[in-house]
Amino acid sequence: MEGDYFRHPQRFPKNAEGPFYTTGGQLRDGTWCSDCMSCEVPENEAPSLLAPLTDDNSDTYFVRQPVTGEEIEQACAAVNVCCTGALRYGGCDPGILAKLDPSNCDNPKLGCLQKLLRFLGFRKNDG
Repeated sequence: MEGDYFRHPQRFPKNAEGPFYTTGGQLRDGTWCSDCMSCEVPENEAPSLLAPLTDDNSDTYFVRQPVTGEEIEQACAAVNVCCTGALRYGGCDPGILAKLDPSNCDNPKLGCLQKLLRFLGFRKNDG
């Protein structure tokens, strides 16, 4: 996974360090709560990457970052199914950006450019 990524000011503090993250807000007493609605849909897409919702945890956050191609697909699926936009991607990997809705990315222009180039028939090795 890439080492340089956007650090969103509303990044939920329990997230594992890395470009995939969830947003949250701080209450008056200083406690944080996730912006996700705890519907379990994102957790079902990426069960090994997102914290399980339990009686002791009602917050959605990444417990670890994806490493394999399959895990990246799962993380992207979780971001794409989140109905509140609370799951986000702060990285710059064009392959990942192309899989995500630009509204869920902190660098959406790269994703749009990648999709346009793919639509026009350009491939990575084209000169």
